[in-house]
Amino acid sequence: MMKKTVKPVIVLSVLALALAGCASQQVSYQDPNAVSTTSIDFSSTDLQSISAKMVDSLLTFPPIVQLTAKQRPVITYGGISNQTDEHIDISGIKNTISTKLIESGKFRYVDMASVASLRKQLKFQHESGMVDQKTAVAMGRQIGAQFILTGSLSSIRQSNSSETSLYYLFTLRLINIQTGIVEWQGQKQIRKLQKRSTFGW
Repeated sequence: MMKKTVKPVIVLSVLALALAGCASQQVSYQDPNAVSTTSIDFSSTDLQSISAKMVDSLLTFPPIVQLTAKQRPVITYGGISNQTDEHIDISGIKNTISTKLIESGKFRYVDMASVASLRKQLKFQHESGMVDQKTAVAMGRQIGAQFILTGSLSSIRQSNSSETSLYYLFTLRLINIQTGIVEWQGQKQIRKLQKRSTFGW
């Protein structure tokens, strides 16, 4: 009797697994610029909002407008500190801002993250014996950055029994490397509110 009882259970289990394996998933493309409201935490919408605000503020600041009318200053990235309680990919903010600045045609950009790769390539060209020295890139000819972008992202989270509010403050500054003067500084504030329903989140 035990064997007759176990067999149907095994068959049903295998059938259930087979049906689960056959279940299909639907994947669709979404507008990357659409507002994200799936979570109160930092989102793609926040990243885009911060980047757009910072670039617009920098490019329309009168002294910067005057400066970039005569030349394309060379800038580099000095780091953005994450002072929030979230694990936020700060590089996404950096890359979006630097892309917008380069696309504006007003600035040239030195990527310090690529220095190691550049040094390796220069060493290969000059020391490997595999490169025609007539075509090798001359050493010590790289252009130094005139300005450096640094910033910070901080947040304040407050909760009670019915709702949670989250406040972000993003600050970015452009510093003259030669003088140390902050030539421009911009800020973007974001406040979000998430309410709990009667039956939970």
